[in-house]
Amino acid sequence: MKKIKKLLVVTLALMMMVAAVGCGQDTPAPAASESSSSSSSSSSSASSATDSSDASSGETYSFTLAMDSPEDTVTYLYAKQFADLVSEKSNGNMTIQIYSNGQLGGDREIAESVQAGNIDFVTQNTAPQVNFVPELAVFDMPSVFPDVQTARKALDLYKDTIAPSYEKAGFKIYGFADQGFRTMSTNTKVTTIEDIKGQKIRTMENPYHVEYWKALGANPTPMAFGEVYIGLQQGTIDAQENPYETIVSAKLYEQQKYIINTNHILHIITLIGNPAKYDSLPADYQAIIDESAAEATVWAREQADARVADRVKIMEDYGCEIVDLDPSVLDEMAAKADGVWSTIRSQVGDELVDKLIDDVAKSK
Repeated sequence: MKKIKKLLVVTLALMMMVAAVGCGQDTPAPAASESSSSSSSSSSSASSATDSSDASSGETYSFTLAMDSPEDTVTYLYAKQFADLVSEKSNGNMTIQIYSNGQLGGDREIAESVQAGNIDFVTQNTAPQVNFVPELAVFDMPSVFPDVQTARKALDLYKDTIAPSYEKAGFKIYGFADQGFRTMSTNTKVTTIEDIKGQKIRTMENPYHVEYWKALGANPTPMAFGEVYIGLQQGTIDAQENPYETIVSAKLYEQQKYIINTNHILHIITLIGNPAKYDSLPADYQAIIDESAAEATVWAREQADARVADRVKIMEDYGCEIVDLDPSVLDEMAAKADGVWSTIRSQVGDELVDKLIDDVAKSK
């Protein structure tokens, strides 16, 4: 399967090279969609907030955008809105073909393809990007964000601070959206930290996440996301942690009785791209990309908020109980995270950590 995905990525890269040679011809190659629900993402429209009526004299460009997430997620909606806006603002002269559900590889593979220039854009969570941009560990500090609205303001302030770290690793950061906070799901009701102890909880393959759950007394078990549902079903793991969006889209709630609002880490969704591809574009097209990314980021955040009630209803209708922890318990969990903060500070440096803490304080 990996060989097939790599072959597809290489084929796409060759197709883009051919398309680039043909830039400026009368008939641009259409951006195909990977399903009917994403077809509008790569369609051509005819208006622009920037003056695109004479954008680069009609030069045409076709891009690819990949993700490991399914379509019924904010991650996909973020990408689709970005693609729609780019097409609209460029009068259809720039089109973006979206590949969801890991068609071009998992999170790590598609990030590597962006670095290599074989994929142009990716929407994904920051956690797997730590492998390429170690400084992103700053976002893995548990309880650093008190609420979603404060987090969003802080991330907008912090974007220029972390951008050089992305650039050094071969990426360009366009925006930070989110899917709300990560929460714990389990078959044991949790109202105190004591209730967490001993639970075998699936985590992402992220050392800071593992350290955090160990600090709470749980037994963290890194596991590929595709194995989580059957792991819960077979009792290999007792619990997992993800935002509501993911719990519902993957139907993990079918194997769990309780959704615990631990709200320990914000599930940040990034829109990143290949910097060389961006630099190769005419200035007015660069402006369209930047403008579209900014607008899509705001829109994606709005969608995340609008979808919360529906996700809660789906889980509750199935029989799950949503548990809000007492503020004193959340404070205790935050205190247990001190060791993780120290580890991250030692890895990324005082400057980045202190700047994020300062931006959060400014955003309250």
